[in-house]
Amino acid sequence: MIITSFFEGRVRLKAELFKNSDISNKLTDILLSNKAVENVTVNPVTGSVLIEYNPVKIPLIKIKKSMPYFEKIKEMYEIYGEDSVEDILKIIKEMEKLLK
Repeated sequence: MIITSFFEGRVRLKAELFKNSDISNKLTDILLSNKAVENVTVNPVTGSVLIEYNPVKIPLIKIKKSMPYFEKIKEMYEIYGEDSVEDILKIIKEMEKLLK
């Protein structure tokens, strides 16, 4: 997974796994359930996700703490591909607790 940009208020990630609609839809739902997240834009063609959030409502440290989750799901997807989608969705659900 590549963090293509990361500054207060915006994070852009790029990875093949974001081309999977089940994964990107679940991630979008969980992120948008946090009141600090203002917008999530997924480009399924490029595998890019832009997360826009209110830095006053969610400190940058919380966003940084979520990065290991993204790395874990990236590794799982690279190793097991589509066979890992259910496990990846469970990890994404765990992220929800961290971001609240």
